[in-house]
Parts: sequence; structure tokens; C-alpha cells
Amino acid sequence: MFYKHYVTTFSHGVNSKKMILKKKLLYLFSTIALIPIFALPAFANASNTKLKNGVSVIFDNDPSSLLTAIQIWVAVGSVDEDAINSGISHYIEHTIFKGTKTRGQKDVAPEIERLGGVINAATSKDYTFFYTLVPSSYCLKAFEILGDVVLNPAFPETEIEKERQVVLEEVKRKDDNPQSQLFDEFYEQVYQQSPYARRVIGTEETVSKLKREDLLAFHNKFYVSGNIFVVITGNFAKKEMMDLIESNFGALPKVKKEKNKSVMLKPKNKKDLAKKIIKRDVSQGYILMGFTAAPADSSEQYSLDVASYILGAGRASRLNKKLVEKTKLALNISCSFSTQRGPGLFHIYGECNPEKVSNLSNSILLELLDLSINQVTEEELNRAKVLLIRDKLLEAQTSDGKAGELGFYAVLGIEKISDNYVKKIKEVEIKDIKKVISKYLVFPNIPTVIMAP
Repeated sequence: MFYKHYVTTFSHGVNSKKMILKKKLLYLFSTIALIPIFALPAFANASNTKLKNGVSVIFDNDPSSLLTAIQIWVAVGSVDEDAINSGISHYIEHTIFKGTKTRGQKDVAPEIERLGGVINAATSKDYTFFYTLVPSSYCLKAFEILGDVVLNPAFPETEIEKERQVVLEEVKRKDDNPQSQLFDEFYEQVYQQSPYARRVIGTEETVSKLKREDLLAFHNKFYVSGNIFVVITGNFAKKEMMDLIESNFGALPKVKKEKNKSVMLKPKNKKDLAKKIIKRDVSQGYILMGFTAAPADSSEQYSLDVASYILGAGRASRLNKKLVEKTKLALNISCSFSTQRGPGLFHIYGECNPEKVSNLSNSILLELLDLSINQVTEEELNRAKVLLIRDKLLEAQTSDGKAGELGFYAVLGIEKISDNYVKKIKEVEIKDIKKVISKYLVFPNIPTVIMAP
């Protein structure tokens, strides 16, 4: 849920929020029983509009905030690439901050820092987004810089070569990381010929061959009006900000968003692809298993979110109580549902002692089967709902959290979810959990990747 959707590659040193989130969670847990959470509209002030050329603009104004979050989301990611240019979206994210037609590299990130802000970007399978968070008094200047970066990158040849080495080093680190390899193999196992099987970061071979003209051509093709979503939250003057957006983005030609029909392909279930075992020099066992489910525009995603929380969110979840605390088969276990433009991914991740890999894998399989056959309890359902809405409230507490959620759903074409999510989660019933899992679970042929010594 929320940040779990951002299966992204960050490349410019994003500041960690772990300690802040931990403190907020402790506060929310201590007060959550006193708050009528199902009645709180997290995005009541959000407004959506479009420029004449199709650029989407989303505002959520909070005059009490000292900060302004500015995010520019582009509906392009690794699913829009092919085998030849795999990793180009991520490569553009790296090189786009290296100067524009009117600004040098020192006039981008260093200038934002002089304003007291941060600037960064991330790439995913479905989207790329660029953001800055600044004191509100400097928000117009910050938007000018970020907008210029996204629309008018210079892609200097020397910087492209410098960043190539940085990206290649990221590829090597990813290949050396057991968990990263596990997830890459799992996506290939689950999605097979779908674009979702492709790595966001690309490969050494593809990144090594990308040229400046490739970056320019890809940018020109996908960074168009119908693919761009500008999200501004926090404290800002609406009229001045809208005038600035119009002057910067209004001149873009009107180009409709290209639909990538291949992302909607449902992978065929193949028995010989159900399980893959990887042997590596690791000290423990890793398991990743799951299945494709509903796409972003399906109402089933609410039930899938609740189901994932029932199974694997927190110490009181089914998997943690049974497989970590009771049988001690797992050292760590979690469950998640990732919303995507195409078929979403419902998956379970577990770590264990190597000799317990087989037992843990079978036990997870049985828990999934049980969820598809038997009804969950009222207590399990209510607990999952409370935790989901807690996370919604947590995101809505900060300007950048609000912008992230509004931008994420907008870029997937389902912007209304931000307004209705809490209401829809409340409406999920016990029967819905059994129904949605039994619909997508193909027992016992569940795609599984195991890594062991």
C-alpha cells in the first residue's frame, strides 16, 4: 500500500524517512482508537484540472504548511521499453539533471539546495517522477527549475558518459545483491513475455550501447503533454502557480498518451515455470512466490490490499503468527499487493534457515489455499482495514506524501482513488477476500523462486 507501490530505482541520494515514519507510527498507534478514521477525507482539498494541451494539474493546498511539494510524473517506465533500449527510462532519470538548454548542471540541484530544498527522481515499471520539496516562499522558483529540467534536458555528451559508469555500477551492485536477483527472477517467472518481466535498471549490455540520440528520441516520444502530470501540494498561491505551469507546460503540443496494450497481457500459467531454484553463496534461504491479479482500474484492488494485510502486515498477521512465531519456519515474512497499469502482483516474501526452505514454501502455499477456501474472521478483516487506513493517514500528514499518492494514482489513470480509497476499504466484506484470492490463485502451480546456499 502507498509507498509499497513505488517499486523504483532512486539515483540521487533520497533522504531516509525511516525514523520520522517510526515516530509517526508510534503516535498513530497510541491514538488510532480515538480517531474516527473511516470518516477522515485525506485529500479533501485536492483539485484536478487539465491544460488545453492535455497536461494534468493536481493541486492540494494547505496554507498552514511551511513546505511545498512539487512533483512531475511522466507515464513512462520500463514497460514502454524493448529488449534493445531496456533501462533507458532509468538512464534518462540519471542524466536529466545534468543541465538544460538554458541552465548548467550547477543551476539545478545546487540551486534547489540553496533555496533550502531537495530535488530527486525515481523510475519504475509504469512511470518516472521528478520532485522537489522546498520552503513555500521559494516554490515558484523551484517549479521553474524542475519544469525546465523535465522539459528541456540538454543531455550533455560528457555527462552521459559519466552517468553511464554510475548506472553500470548500479547494475553490478544489483546483480550482486541476492534479494535483487530474487525479485528480478520472480518478475521474469511471473510475467514471462510481458513488459513487466523487464528490469527497470536494464542490463550491462543495453546500458553500454545507449547513445545521446537514443535518449533524445525516447524523451521526445514519451515526455509529451498527454503523459505529464504536475502535482503541487502544501502551501502555495494557486493563481501564481497555475500561471507558471501554463507558461512552462502550456506550450507543449497536444499529444495523446500512447496506450501500451502489451502491458495488459495476462501471462499464461505454465507448469514447468511454476518453481525456480537458484543456488548462490548465501547464508540463508529466500522465498518469493505469488501471482498476477487485478490491474489498477479494477475495483478488486481494495480486496487484494486487505487480503495482503491479513496475510502479512504486522506481527498479528496470519503468516507472522503461524510461520514466524508458532512453527518458527521463517525468520521474516511479509505479503504485498502491487498496483500496476497492467495485472498487479500479489506476492509473499520469506527468509528462513536453508534447511527449512521446502517446509516454508509448502506452508505458504497452504496458507494461500486456506485463504481461498475458508472465510477470514471479522477480527482479521477489521485489523487489516485499520492498518491500511493508518497508512493512508500517515501519507496524508506530509506534503510530499500527499503529492506522491496523488501522482501515483493519476499516472496510472485512476486519480479518483485518492478521494475514495478509505470508503472503498471500509466496504470490503469477508466474502470478498475469499472471492478475490480464489479467482487469481492457481493452486498448486504458483510461480515461486527460491534462493538457497
